[in-house]
Amino acid sequence: MSKMTLFKLFGTNLKITTKIIHTTTRYKTKNYNAIYTKMYELNPLKLVFPLQQFQRKYCFRSFRGDETDSDSEDIEQKRDIKNIILQDNNDILAIKISECKSLQDIFDLLQNNNDQLNWKNISMAIAMVRELQIIFYRVCMFEKNLNSFLTPEDNFENILTNNDFLNLMNLMEKHYEFMNIQCLSYSLLCLHKIGVDINCTVSTKLSHRLQNILKTTPAEEIESCILSRFTVTIVSHRDLVGLHILKDIWPIILKKINLCDTYEDIKHISICLYNLPWFLNKSIMDNFVTLIERNLLNKPQNDEKIKCIVKVLRLINSPYWINQNINLTRSLLLNLQGVIKHIALYDMIQLQMIIVKQSEPYQLFEEIHNETSKWLSKADIDTDITVLRLLSCIVPSSSASQRKHIESLLRKQFLLNNSFSQLCIGPLFNIIRNLKTSDLQICNAYWSSVLDWLISGKPSIREHHKLLRICNRYMNFHNNMSGTYRYYKFENQMINWLNDELDHGISAIIPSKFSKIFSFFISYPNKNIGYEMPEVMVKKVLDTVGQYNIYDCYIISRGLNTAFINRKNKTSLPMFLDQYVRLCTALNKRCLEIINQEPNLSISQLNSLYRGYNHRYNVKEPRLFYKILEGYKNYTSEDFSSRSIRELTYNLVTSDWYDAELLDKCLEYFIKNHKYLLAENVEKILTLFFLYGVNSEKFIEFLPHATEIINRDKFKMSGLNFMRASLALCYFYSLSTSIKDYLFSVEFLEKLDDELNNCYAKATYPLKIRQLLMILNRAVCIDYPEFDVPWFHTKYCEEIQSLVPKHTGSFYLEVEKKINQLIKNKGFLKSNSFSPYGYKLDFELILNDSKQLNSASKNEKLTLLLLNEKDLRKTDNEMRGLSKLKQRHLEILGYRVIWIKKSIWNSMFMTEPEAKLSYLKSLIWKKP
Repeated sequence: MSKMTLFKLFGTNLKITTKIIHTTTRYKTKNYNAIYTKMYELNPLKLVFPLQQFQRKYCFRSFRGDETDSDSEDIEQKRDIKNIILQDNNDILAIKISECKSLQDIFDLLQNNNDQLNWKNISMAIAMVRELQIIFYRVCMFEKNLNSFLTPEDNFENILTNNDFLNLMNLMEKHYEFMNIQCLSYSLLCLHKIGVDINCTVSTKLSHRLQNILKTTPAEEIESCILSRFTVTIVSHRDLVGLHILKDIWPIILKKINLCDTYEDIKHISICLYNLPWFLNKSIMDNFVTLIERNLLNKPQNDEKIKCIVKVLRLINSPYWINQNINLTRSLLLNLQGVIKHIALYDMIQLQMIIVKQSEPYQLFEEIHNETSKWLSKADIDTDITVLRLLSCIVPSSSASQRKHIESLLRKQFLLNNSFSQLCIGPLFNIIRNLKTSDLQICNAYWSSVLDWLISGKPSIREHHKLLRICNRYMNFHNNMSGTYRYYKFENQMINWLNDELDHGISAIIPSKFSKIFSFFISYPNKNIGYEMPEVMVKKVLDTVGQYNIYDCYIISRGLNTAFINRKNKTSLPMFLDQYVRLCTALNKRCLEIINQEPNLSISQLNSLYRGYNHRYNVKEPRLFYKILEGYKNYTSEDFSSRSIRELTYNLVTSDWYDAELLDKCLEYFIKNHKYLLAENVEKILTLFFLYGVNSEKFIEFLPHATEIINRDKFKMSGLNFMRASLALCYFYSLSTSIKDYLFSVEFLEKLDDELNNCYAKATYPLKIRQLLMILNRAVCIDYPEFDVPWFHTKYCEEIQSLVPKHTGSFYLEVEKKINQLIKNKGFLKSNSFSPYGYKLDFELILNDSKQLNSASKNEKLTLLLLNEKDLRKTDNEMRGLSKLKQRHLEILGYRVIWIKKSIWNSMFMTEPEAKLSYLKSLIWKKP
C-alpha cells in the first residue's frame, strides 16, 4: 500500500468533530469548536505535512528563533488570514482560497485557474498552506499519543516533495516582485515554518526584495509585525549571512522602539529583540524597559496585553538580561495574577519556565502550578508533547504522590518499551532529571533511546551544536543524580563523535565549542577510553586559555571537578594529577585576568566565576577569591534576586565562607520582598546561618518572615529541606507550634518513608534523613520542653553508639594522656562516653569543691570536647552552628563544657614542657 493510499484511508476515518470537541474542553477556548467545525464541515485534510515543522515548534531548542511563532501565536483561534495579509481586497479567487478546507482544495483551485493567477492568489495560497499545517498539528497530531506507530517515514507524505506544492513555489517565484510588503513578509515566514530551506532560490529572492523595501521605507510606515516575521526568518540562517542581512534592519527596529504605542507593536518588537541578542546593549534595553514600564504596568487587563507580557518576559529573562530587571519581571508576572486560567497553553508553558528560573513570585508560581497540575489527571489517557512540557515544568514543585504518579506514567507509556517519539526527548529529560528516580531502568531506557535516535537518525541531527546540547544534558543529569549514574555506552559513543568533530569539524578552533567538548571528554573515564586526559587536548587548553570567557572557564572547571571525582579511586594517576593542577592554575590565572579587566561584572557573572572557582577546590588562588567577593560589594540589595541569592548562598557554603556584609544585602532583599519568596530559597539562607552559627540584626528581622514562609509551604517542601529549615528555626528559637505539629505528625513521617523508598541515592540519602530527624527530635526535646515532644530515638542512638570507633588521632591521644596525668582517680574520668540524648563526649569528668577528686559530694559534671579545623569557621576560627547547638544542649543537661581547639593545642606556646598541662588545669579548674 502506498503512503498516499494509507493516508487517505487514515483521513477518511478521522473523526474531526470529536477531536475538535475534545480540544475545546482541553484548551479552554471560547470559539474553538465553532470555528473548526465550520472549517472541517465538508472535508477532512487530504494531505499531511512534514513532521519537521512540528518538531521545530514544540521541541526544546537552545536557538531562540525556533521558538518564535509570529505567524501562529493565536494557536487557539483561527485567524482571518485574508484580512491579515490582504486587507480590503475583493479578489474572488483569493477569497475562495482563504475558505479552503484542505490542501487539495487549494491546489485544485490553483490548477483550475492557472491562467488567472496573480500575486494575491499566490500569497493567500502559501498563507493557507501554513494555516492548515498549524490546524493539522493542533487538531490531529496532538490527539495522537506520541509513541504511536505512525511515523513520517511510513505514513506521511512530505509536502516539500509534493508536485503541487513545488508548483506553488514556482508560481511564487514568478509573482513575488508584485507582492506588497505584508504579503512578502508573511510568505517568507510561512515558507520557513513549512520547512523550506531559507537558502533556496525563492526564499532568497523574497528576502532580498523585502530587505530592499524595508531599507527604503520610513520606519513610521512599517508595521512591527513585518519586522518580527523578517527577523525570525532570517535569523534561522544560523550564520553570518543572516546577521549581515539583519544589520541593515536593526536601525529600523531601534526606531520602532520609540514609536511603539500598542500592545501589538510591543509584542512584535520584543520578538525582534529576543532573536537578535548579539545587537543588544544596556542602553537599548534601558530604553525598552522604559517603554514597558510606561505602556504595560498599571494598565487595564485584556487578551492583547497578556500576550504582550509573555513575549516581553521571554526577552528580559533571556540569559544575559535575566538579573538586570528583577523588579520589572516581578511586576509583569504579578500583572498576570488571577488570569492564568485564560492564558494560552503554549504561553503558560513559557511562563512556567520563567517562574522556575526566577524562583519567584510565590503567588504566580502557586497559581500556575495549580492550573498545570490539573493536566496530570489527564496524562494517563491523553499524553502528548504539550502535556509532557507542562509536566516537565511542574515536577520540581510536585508532591511525593504526584511524582510517583508521573514516574508510573513514564514507566507505562514511554520508557520501558523504548518507543517514545524523538519529540519527547527534551521534555522527558527535564521530567526524569527533576524526578531523581531510583529506578535505573527508566534512566537507562531514556539514554538508550536518545543514543538509538542519534545513531539511526540523519547526519544533521549529529551536528556539533546539537551533540553539545545533549552532552550538557547528560552532565546535568549526572550531577543531579549526585554523580551516581553512568551510562557507559552513551559516553563512549558520544566521545567517538566528539573526536570526529575535533578532527573534521570547526569546534577545535572555537573556544566556546572546544571547552564543552573538553569538559565532557575528560569527565567520564572508563577502561575503554582510559583514565588519563589526552595531553594534546590539555596543551590546547593551556595554549588558548586567554581566549576563554567566564562561562568557558566555568564549563572546563565543572569538567575537571567531575573528572577528579570519577577518578578518586584510582590511586596511581600521576600524569592526571599533574594535568589537573596545570589546568586549574591556568584557569585561576585567566579568571583573575578577566576580573581585573572587567571590574563591573554582573552578579550572574560573579556567581559563575565563584562556582567555577569552587569546582577547582584542590588548587586555590586567594587573590581571585577575594576579588570575586569584592565584586559583589559593588551592588546593593536592589540588584539581587531570589535566583542570584540562591546561587550565591550555594557558593558560600561550598567554599565554607561567611561574609556578613554580603549576606546582609541578601537579607535586605528578602525582607523587602518576603511576600514573593519560595520556601526552598528561604531554607537555603536559614541553613547557611545555622551552619555558621551566626546571626545579625538583619537576620533577626527576617526570622519572623522566614517562619511564616516555611509554615506556609511545609506541605510542599521536600522532607530534607523542611527538616533543615526546622532545625535552623529551632536553633534560633523561632520554631512555631504549627511547624512542630507537622514535623512530628504521622503524615510527615509517612511522607519521609515515601521519599526514602523513591530516592535516587539509596546509599546516603536515608542515612542523612534519619540522622537529621534524630537531631531535630533532640533539639525540640531540649530547647522546647513545653512542646512535650517525646524522645523516640533512644534505640537509634544506641545503634549508632555501638558503631562509633574509639578515637585514635594524635590530637585525641595526646589530650587523653595529659588528662590522665591530671586525674589520678579514674572513677571520675570517662573517655568516649555519651550524654543523655546521644551526644558524643570526648572526655567526661566529675569534679567537687576539694579539687582532689576523692569525694562525691557537690559534684560538677564537666565535659572536654575537641575542636578540629572542620568544626570551626574559616573566616574567624569560631565554632560552627552544630557545635554551638551541642554546647547549648549539654549546658541545659547540666554539663560545664570546655572546648579545646586543635590549633591552640598545637600552637607555638604549647611546646614548653608543662604548657599543655597548665593549659588543661586552667580550663578544668577555672577560677570564678
